[in-house]
Amino acid sequence: MADTNFNLSQGLEILRPKADKALPVPCNEWDFLKEKIRTLIVEPWFFQSAGSIFIGAALGTLISVMTGTVSNHSEPYAIMIAWAIIIVCITAGAICLLFAHKERQVHRIRANDILMQMDLIEQRFERNP
Repeated sequence: MADTNFNLSQGLEILRPKADKALPVPCNEWDFLKEKIRTLIVEPWFFQSAGSIFIGAALGTLISVMTGTVSNHSEPYAIMIAWAIIIVCITAGAICLLFAHKERQVHRIRANDILMQMDLIEQRFERNP
């Protein structure tokens, strides 16, 4: 019984798995873990907050321009500066919100990878519903 590996006709050798320590996990605990991973959400707070702040600054400046609070009487280029601030803040806010959306997708993909691996492990065993 020295050579216990299988030899196939194409020159492939199937190796036996190494003996290692394992922990038995009850099915209800396994299902609980899978459900927790399925609902796992890590919110991208920094980009979400920064985007909201930029868009809020743009809206505040837009309201000031629309209500006439900003005028060329006090400063020569006040309205032009205000519109530049609005454009820059909306652009920066949109970019931050886009990053937040992409970061949320990456975290969702990571959780799905873990669930796929757990499903592969689960397929090795017979399970009666």
